[in-house]
Amino acid sequence: MKYDVMVVGGGIAGMESGLTLGDMGFNVLMVEKKPSVGGRMILLSKVFPTLDCASCVSAPKMSATGNHPRVDLQVNSEVKDIRPQPDGTFKAKLVRKATFVDPAACTGCAKCETVCTVATPDHYNYGLAANRAIHIAFPQAVPKKAVITKEGSSPCSYACPAGVQTHGYVSLVRAGKYAEAFHLHMEDAPLPGSLSRACYAPCEGACTRGDLEGNLSIRGIKRFMVDRYYSEHLEPEYGIPEALRSDRIAIVGSGPAGLSAAYFLAQKGYPVTIFEADAEPGGMLRHGLPSYRLPREIVDRDIKNVTALGVEIRTGTVIGSLEEIQKEGFAATFLAVGTMEGQGLDVPGRDLAGVVDAMDFLSGTHAGKRSTIAAGKRVVVVGGGNVAIDAARVALRQGATRVSMVYRRTRLEMPAHKTEIADALAEGIELQELRSPAGFVGQGGQVVAARWQDMRLGAPDASGRRRPEPVPHSIKEEPADLIILAIGLMPSRPSEERPRRCQTSPRGSTVSRPSRSVIR
Repeated sequence: MKYDVMVVGGGIAGMESGLTLGDMGFNVLMVEKKPSVGGRMILLSKVFPTLDCASCVSAPKMSATGNHPRVDLQVNSEVKDIRPQPDGTFKAKLVRKATFVDPAACTGCAKCETVCTVATPDHYNYGLAANRAIHIAFPQAVPKKAVITKEGSSPCSYACPAGVQTHGYVSLVRAGKYAEAFHLHMEDAPLPGSLSRACYAPCEGACTRGDLEGNLSIRGIKRFMVDRYYSEHLEPEYGIPEALRSDRIAIVGSGPAGLSAAYFLAQKGYPVTIFEADAEPGGMLRHGLPSYRLPREIVDRDIKNVTALGVEIRTGTVIGSLEEIQKEGFAATFLAVGTMEGQGLDVPGRDLAGVVDAMDFLSGTHAGKRSTIAAGKRVVVVGGGNVAIDAARVALRQGATRVSMVYRRTRLEMPAHKTEIADALAEGIELQELRSPAGFVGQGGQVVAARWQDMRLGAPDASGRRRPEPVPHSIKEEPADLIILAIGLMPSRPSEERPRRCQTSPRGSTVSRPSRSVIR
């Protein structure tokens, strides 16, 4: 755009200059970096030397500037570059800061301030008072338009794998708007009850309050929010969408991924059917996480968030191939078979009774089939991840006489969450570092001892951690009644003992040839 004059700064001098030039017939562009003109004069009580009221002097000038037909205001903007042109004019480069509010739609009513729960320092009061994240600069502001103060993304939300707007629901809880906080969480993740108990809360580690008084207990706030909402709403407040699409979607697996996909698809009006091989839905939430961490009634209530939208869950249904699904007329298939199977361990004695996979141990405990499998036994858990921690703590709760964890690196390299490790050690679980299984000894087909190879740390491997190397001539044998292997998880594969969730390749990766994509 072309102007006769550009005035940089909307203080009393800038406003007087702009008004004078406008009255002389010049088209004026006034650039002000603040959201309102007025400059520093509006911060004063009196002006020298007359001791007149500063607001009485500046307010008429602000109003006249905002309404002058030849003066255009560009607030919240800064001049980045001014270059002279051959014809004697100048070309200026301006940068307008985002206000995140449509100025044409804003009427200046300030109702947005009454509902906003995020407080920010009020710069017009030198930080001694607070305003809302969305606010009008001050009551006499010109132009009287709301702006949103936003300085990047909250580190807690950025750290969340699900992208949940952490700062949003925390501020709503602080304001006592518990239902609104719950609904905000549901926009990004439909299983808040499970997350409030099972999530390892990477948001808390990223919380900037840690540099001040300490990290905020975000997961605790979420749990309070969810428990309060669930106690008041035994059933979801919504139902099946009115506008349904014709394309039906199939989902294989009812774990967190399958349930979340079903929720968001059903919200868009897609008829969704989930196929689950187990007798109950939930996947890892129900069969992998111990009840002391995640009560089953919370899982059931989370699942209601999904089924309330009309999602059908067919339990006890084994899918042999994708062709079976396509024959039923589904337009698209989402595979969420999960990683419920442990990786194998190729050592002597692996097939002995008493050598079990961690997921089989945990799921069997939930099913009640082996609720006292570890009672009175010496239990050894091989691995250093979160699943290993869960298995060890469950064995201890079942009454094992001794529970130890064997890890081939040191505690510093363990992938388990640091808090979980500390809790396990506080409960009396032993940690044997720099050891790796060399084989298991049996008697009558039952494991009675384990052979351990001492390890030492060598050069870093692809993961950046120092690679464990065996120490020569260091194998030792120790008695053990139950060996639980927790050395990694992989997608489920068909077997006689485990139901087949879907056709898989020999290495365990899912063979997927989905039908045409209809998800928009």
